[in-house]
Amino acid sequence: MKKQDAFSLIELCVEIAIPEIDILGGEPLLVPWLKEFILESTGSGITVNLSTNGASPELIDKYINIDTDFLNVGFSLLGLSEKHNHLTGSYNFSRAVEGIKMMISAGRNPIVKSVLMRENVNEIRALVYYLSELGVKRYYLLHEDIIGRNPDDLFSFPEYYEFYSTLKSEMKDITNIGSVAASGFCSGDVLHIPPHPGRCDAGVKKMAIMPDGSVFPCNLFFGMKEFKLGNIFRDSPEQIWMNPLLDIFRKSERNRCNTNQCKHFSSCRGGCPAHIYYFYGSFDKIDPRCEIKRV
Repeated sequence: MKKQDAFSLIELCVEIAIPEIDILGGEPLLVPWLKEFILESTGSGITVNLSTNGASPELIDKYINIDTDFLNVGFSLLGLSEKHNHLTGSYNFSRAVEGIKMMISAGRNPIVKSVLMRENVNEIRALVYYLSELGVKRYYLLHEDIIGRNPDDLFSFPEYYEFYSTLKSEMKDITNIGSVAASGFCSGDVLHIPPHPGRCDAGVKKMAIMPDGSVFPCNLFFGMKEFKLGNIFRDSPEQIWMNPLLDIFRKSERNRCNTNQCKHFSSCRGGCPAHIYYFYGSFDKIDPRCEIKRV
């Protein structure tokens, strides 16, 4: 996104009372004016959630002196050194840990996130213990996103949730463990205390913006042109927010899954609409991540 457009976006967020901005990549820390953007956003009372692979501690160092409660920096780690480097095809584990240590030493409270995969499930507990020894107090688990990939050999949501719940209980005295909304509860899988009547948070509590200003219900719909809601730099927020495409997400739907012996059946909404649409071309199925195995 152009710098001028990004700062116009801050003004718009303030005007329409948007309280929170998530910045995803790619690698956001490579944007040369990002620190200015963060200072302007947080100074306006907007919370900024920044995700990084942590591969460049020298870039992390630029953000250590931003003294605000409105900035959350999340590092992605998929396991301990050998496992993380293997799964990411990089040698970034030690550099990410260096950045995490730098933030903790400066009195900041970084987040570490892991996608739960068959390849790393046996190492997650060891990773959490390792991070707790570093002083990490916030750790989040993600249900694996498979858009653009083969849905075979992955965790169904019940399996994911069972692992997450057990881990959270086991580690309650060690660190605070949560489930990242982007791939967990907002995606229609399980909403034990529904915050709204819709299928998920898309078009209800959140929307996603591409660098050119194109707006979609959430980032998982990027690339699906039929779900483009407009352009934030050309269309009014009211026009975008009232786009009839969002009715799909806002209306309450029965759970189309017929596996009523699943303990999540009564609170599940059938899974992530983006995954369902990507794999089946309609919203009349259930999330393919639950088609394979259920517990």
